[in-house]
Amino acid sequence: MNPRVDFATPYIFYYDETNNIKTFYVRENDFNYTFTANFVLGGLLHQGEVPDVQPLIDSFKLQKTAKEVKFKHIAFGDFLDCLKSQKLNLFLHFLKDSDLYVHYSSLNILYWSIVDIVDSAIMNSDVAMRLGPGFDNRLKNDLYKLCRLEIDAVIQLFYTFEYPNVKPEKIGDFIEALSNLFEAYLQLPEFHFGLESLRQILKESKKKGELAFVMDEKDYILLADLTHFYLRPIYTFKNSTHIFDNEDSIREALNGYRMLDKGVEFKNYSFVDSQDSQLTQLSDVFVGFMGKYTNYRNTHNMEEIKADIDSFSALQLENMKLFIDIINKSDQKNPAFLHATDSYEEVMKFGELCEIIAGK
Repeated sequence: MNPRVDFATPYIFYYDETNNIKTFYVRENDFNYTFTANFVLGGLLHQGEVPDVQPLIDSFKLQKTAKEVKFKHIAFGDFLDCLKSQKLNLFLHFLKDSDLYVHYSSLNILYWSIVDIVDSAIMNSDVAMRLGPGFDNRLKNDLYKLCRLEIDAVIQLFYTFEYPNVKPEKIGDFIEALSNLFEAYLQLPEFHFGLESLRQILKESKKKGELAFVMDEKDYILLADLTHFYLRPIYTFKNSTHIFDNEDSIREALNGYRMLDKGVEFKNYSFVDSQDSQLTQLSDVFVGFMGKYTNYRNTHNMEEIKADIDSFSALQLENMKLFIDIINKSDQKNPAFLHATDSYEEVMKFGELCEIIAGK
């Protein structure tokens, strides 16, 4: 619906991924994988001729034993440590000044795991169905924030009820147990509207004995696989070329699909060995850094982030500004390059970051 979105122009997309969890499921006392860092699939892209990135790669002065550029060669440690990297500075400067853009699909794993509760409840409420996506997203956001604060209780709840496969005879008990987690937060201004609204529409679901999207699934499996996230850019940017890093499991999964446009089959993607593709290697650098960013963002509130920025070195501040500039440059070129399945709470931190950094 965004008038600036352009799916028609042919681009060449290069991909790598980070935090590829394969499958995400709940165990008795925890998840099988940390949920604080997003799964990120993305990298670099360009129009037309392949830009010459050899000068950038030469500037890294990697050891002769390094067969290819990897994120670990450019920066390491947590997000704040990565911002101290001079090589990252070279990389970000080059991206900003070149004809290259960045793209990503970013998936907040915990958010993905809980939004079906809200969608199921809304489906059972005629009033809620009429209130639109803004209302839906408010409820999902507040439920996500609650789950972050009450994560141990949420894990126990999911395990007890074999979520997301809650049995019909246990729907009422599940809703009761979930609603009990709301109690301590209902009077807080930031939570009141969202959690009280969700509590009321969950009562309707309890009467109906149904939460459609968290029933008839597999016990404990919150995310079965990530194939859809690889498919989505292929079919949305159907006129473009998509080049993925070799990954046998993804190749097999994609081979299980035929894509048709007006009845004509098309295949606009391929796999390469990253050692043979400099832009795939540089995609690894960008995506690795994005993964570090999402982990930092998801585990710090804005007060903590502002305090960290206040203590930045000149290099950290410059790298942060360059990162923001590159994201904004790509968004201005085409908002469709940047795709997030994430909570409003986390996504909006980027805008707040931009304001803080702009004031430095």
